[in-house]
Amino acid sequence: MTELLGFTLLRPWWLLALLPAAILLVQLHRHGWQHSDWEQLLPRPLHQWLLRRQAGGSRGLRFAALGLTWTLVIVALAGPAVETGAESRRVDDNALVVVLDLSRNMLANDLPPDRMERARLKIRSLIQDYGDSQLSLIVYAGSAHRVTPLSNDHATLTNLLGALSPDIMPSDGQNLGAALDMALQTIAPLPSKGSQILLVTSGLDNGARDVLAEHARQLGPQLSILGVGTRSGAPVPLSEGGFLRDDQGRILLPRLNSQQLGNLAREHGARYHEITTSDRDLHYLLRPLQSSGTAATGDRVLLVDHGHWLVLLLLPIAALGARRGWLGLLLCALLLPQDALAFSWNDLWQRPDQQAMQLLRDQQPAAAAQRFRDPEWRAWALYQAGEHAAAAEEWATLSHIQPDNPEYLFNRGTALAMAGDYSAALEAYEHALTLDPTHQGARHNRDALEDFLEKLREQQEQQQQGYADEAANGDQSAGQNGGQDSGTGNGTTQGGPGAQEAADGAGDQAPGQDPGATGSSPAVTGSLSTDGEAANGNDPGTEDGEAPASANGSRLPRQTLERQQELEQWLREIPDDPAELLRRKFLYQHLQQQDTTP
Repeated sequence: MTELLGFTLLRPWWLLALLPAAILLVQLHRHGWQHSDWEQLLPRPLHQWLLRRQAGGSRGLRFAALGLTWTLVIVALAGPAVETGAESRRVDDNALVVVLDLSRNMLANDLPPDRMERARLKIRSLIQDYGDSQLSLIVYAGSAHRVTPLSNDHATLTNLLGALSPDIMPSDGQNLGAALDMALQTIAPLPSKGSQILLVTSGLDNGARDVLAEHARQLGPQLSILGVGTRSGAPVPLSEGGFLRDDQGRILLPRLNSQQLGNLAREHGARYHEITTSDRDLHYLLRPLQSSGTAATGDRVLLVDHGHWLVLLLLPIAALGARRGWLGLLLCALLLPQDALAFSWNDLWQRPDQQAMQLLRDQQPAAAAQRFRDPEWRAWALYQAGEHAAAAEEWATLSHIQPDNPEYLFNRGTALAMAGDYSAALEAYEHALTLDPTHQGARHNRDALEDFLEKLREQQEQQQQGYADEAANGDQSAGQNGGQDSGTGNGTTQGGPGAQEAADGAGDQAPGQDPGATGSSPAVTGSLSTDGEAANGNDPGTEDGEAPASANGSRLPRQTLERQQELEQWLREIPDDPAELLRRKFLYQHLQQQDTTP
């Protein structure tokens, strides 16, 4: 950065554009504005008689305006910035990459409640104490995976931290080398040398110990090791019961070899400390982030670019160089209603995906879906907005692009189920299970949806059977009553044999009364049929079999409500657990790594 008149130029190389600007102005003066086209066509003796000479002052003003305009634009592009007490902000240049051990040894309970929970609490404390630092989390067992990239978004890291456990890892083991390589790739592009890697481990086997020694030699003080466990160790419980055993059937007691880890760290200039209930361990391990001055803490002033204010100085110059009446025309144009263009002030500073992510955080998924360019995020935003059919279409497009990814099919199936397209949802789940038979989410949702549809079919069959029984009872009652009261002729007789007589008696009614009575009778008949009062309908001329249909029609709203309740109950059974998301993600990455490994 370069100082100029009290300003700091953020992009000083733009000043080199002043040189071609000066050359262009000289060329314009010689060839552009000094001679007109008529001067080249007419003989020189006639110039003073036929051509109107432009005043030299006017021409000089035009050159001055053009030169000043060019200079202001270039200086604005150079980024003049000023530091003020109100505008200065501080950021952290350093980064901290946490590498967390998720092997089965982390389930040992020698540190109550267990090692895994103590590690979670320690990382949460780290997030609170180092809120200005960029953090990234990498987990490893038999394979290594990045949970969150390097970011200041600590809320996402805190949310996913509770879902971490050895059960989500695709394979058990200690592939520490892959995790440390991933951490090195994370901090390698950073300009600051104060970034650190914090290894949270419950102990190392012989292979992992050699890998750690090699990386510690390379990283030196940038590596810190936090040991989780005790020297005595404890059994590792299994989810199905019992404890983890070795090949000979003996119960394993994974112990933390603090002396070995401490010697390895000191040998290569790294730091080691056992986990504590206080923050004494973090203060010791991450002390370089606090004691290395500005470079380590990342406290540097963000200079605020004020180049855009120079654009205001161009407005009067534009007015001077404009034709007469041009500014008035411009004002009239500005008063016209604006077109609905997909452009806003934020488009100058944020990409559409960044704007959409902010809208999603502000609980505006519908607006976020319109802004997202990333198809995966757009599908998720549509799903959050309740537009399940549109979300299913987005995931269908993604599944066509990546036909070997079962996650897209799983998400599409869930969206289709929410939209009410159950057959297509089952199809999507089956396709996902074809690609990955171990996909627990797709299997669970498919089974739950099949159970829901089976219960729905049974309920419909029971209702239809009930309607048939009611119709049969109504016909029998109508036949008996018709035999007893067929000769009454009062116009309100029952169905059955007396229906024709009732129809004849109905002819004495006023015109237009029958349609109203006929239109209202099915609902009344259907609602009272269970109480034995169906025979008192206003229109006895209905044929057998129509009453059950009318009764069925009157009960459709209740069926719809029950169906919605069943659907909501089924949707509540779908697990909304970040652990399942991470499990599927890690398994997919693990399978990809195996495919690329020669």
